[in-house]
Amino acid sequence: MNYVRDLRALIGHAPVNWVGVCALVLNAENKVLLQHRSDTGGWGTLGGITELGEPLPETLRRELWEEARLAPVDPQFLTVISGPQTYQKLPNGDEFYQVVAVYVVREWQGVPVPDGKEGTELRFFSLDDLPAPLGPVDGEALGLGLRREKSYTDSD
Repeated sequence: MNYVRDLRALIGHAPVNWVGVCALVLNAENKVLLQHRSDTGGWGTLGGITELGEPLPETLRRELWEEARLAPVDPQFLTVISGPQTYQKLPNGDEFYQVVAVYVVREWQGVPVPDGKEGTELRFFSLDDLPAPLGPVDGEALGLGLRREKSYTDSD
């Protein structure tokens, strides 16, 4: 079953609300892992849309494995991002708004490898020197993550 494909077959490119996850995968140097996206040509966080009835933590595990061959260890929930600022229209015409649970992942098993379909490259970036363009949710999530990490390191 592929929820997105099946729904799009019924409704075409019409706007929908997608529920999903976004992972701020941070290494020991506090750099975030981003993927070069095949659909938009920009950079973005790892994550994606829930399958029908799938719990968000399972979506996080599935998406990290599918997109980067990583298994998260003790991911931490950060926030939910939603609203009109999450609107996107993809080059193929699909329109959507997002409701995204953002998780911070500091530990994982595996070595990051791009899937070659959704992403063509994976790279760690400094939170102070992020690539452009970023999707609307990616930018907001990374901004929240940057503020959280600055307060996290300032409290050490």
